[in-house]
Amino acid sequence: MSRLALVRASWFAVLLFGALSLTALPARAQAPAAGSRELALRADQAAPKVFVLTMGPGDHPFARFGHNALLLTWPGRAVVYNWGTFAFEGMQGIEDFMAGRFRYWLSLARLDRTLDFYEMQNRTLVAQELDMTEAERQSLAAAVAVNALPQNRYYNYDYFRDNCTTRVRDAIDQALGGALKKAVGGDGRYTFREHAMRLSAPEPWLYFGLDLALGRLTDQGTSRYDELWIPDQLEAALAAAKISRNGEVRPLVLETRTLVTAERPAALTEPPSRVGWFLFIGALLGGLGFGLGDRGRTHRAARAGFGAFTLLFGTVFGLVGCILLFFWLFTKHWSAYQNENLLVCTPWSLLLLVTAFGLALGRPRSTEWTRQLLFASALTSLLAVLLALIPGFGQDNTRIAAFFAPIWCGLYAGACRLTEKRFWFSRS
Repeated sequence: MSRLALVRASWFAVLLFGALSLTALPARAQAPAAGSRELALRADQAAPKVFVLTMGPGDHPFARFGHNALLLTWPGRAVVYNWGTFAFEGMQGIEDFMAGRFRYWLSLARLDRTLDFYEMQNRTLVAQELDMTEAERQSLAAAVAVNALPQNRYYNYDYFRDNCTTRVRDAIDQALGGALKKAVGGDGRYTFREHAMRLSAPEPWLYFGLDLALGRLTDQGTSRYDELWIPDQLEAALAAAKISRNGEVRPLVLETRTLVTAERPAALTEPPSRVGWFLFIGALLGGLGFGLGDRGRTHRAARAGFGAFTLLFGTVFGLVGCILLFFWLFTKHWSAYQNENLLVCTPWSLLLLVTAFGLALGRPRSTEWTRQLLFASALTSLLAVLLALIPGFGQDNTRIAAFFAPIWCGLYAGACRLTEKRFWFSRS
């Protein structure tokens, strides 16, 4: 694939998958007054107090899921350890993203600058002080100081398994000798997809894009510890966690303080279904396609409209299908693997760019090819509906199937009316 083709193909992929990334502050916004190396080297002088910072959702898609960081404080000094720093730099950033090499790093910042940033962004910031022994606090400070060194600070970001929240979670668990993982044992309440749907719900386009982009692997059951890839889940788990100290069981969190208060609605606690809305919109668009095809037999403008609608819909979602297939077969984005939405975003629909154009011009051969391509897409979309209705089988894509199936079926039925053919795959 040429560099130019890669750019064109990847921008839509970035829109689909980039929103999965938990919020991360740009490197410039997180730059501390002292150098990161200086702060890291000073961090091992004494056992600090340890706080987990939880930042609420923001307006930007990258901020929709919230954020976490560690705060270590010594007398007269407070340092924020942030694993959510990244830089998306032009063509290289696109190539890295497409290949699954989205590099983040641990940066250090002053607490006052962090508070100013989140107040400016109208995002809540909650600090939970942890009940850790002096040895545990010293161990944690030493570990993050080593992690912050230039040769150690980079890591390959994973939306669900290795992000700014899981780095905080695992650093604490390591310092506690595995006590955090033990304290939050058991099964998770929601899958990776369901949490993504819950937090993206306020933005319909983001909700739709994520549901379309995520594959069936994100529908597998999770443990409660796995769920702590989400900032609000880590905050809740820490608040509920209890650990044993010299035979005494007590809360892990000593004190919770709200450092910044935001004026915005709280995140949903459950993922909305919205199957009805998806079906309603799909039925409207499918009905429009059928109506244009039906009138296209006698009205040239309706025929042109049917061809334009089919061309646009087929080209856009045929391209989406090609991107989904590319991410499954050629990248490390495991969350996009085995994506059954390929049944509704069919790669062969890209051919409608040519055939539907010919249909609009009244060319019989192009019209027949369009009908047959629409038949294939309608058939696979109905298969997607069937698979979605089987409990516990396949992917949780009921919403997506409910949206696409009426459209493909409506377009196919419209093509049959336009050509006065029966509703099956035939030239007769």
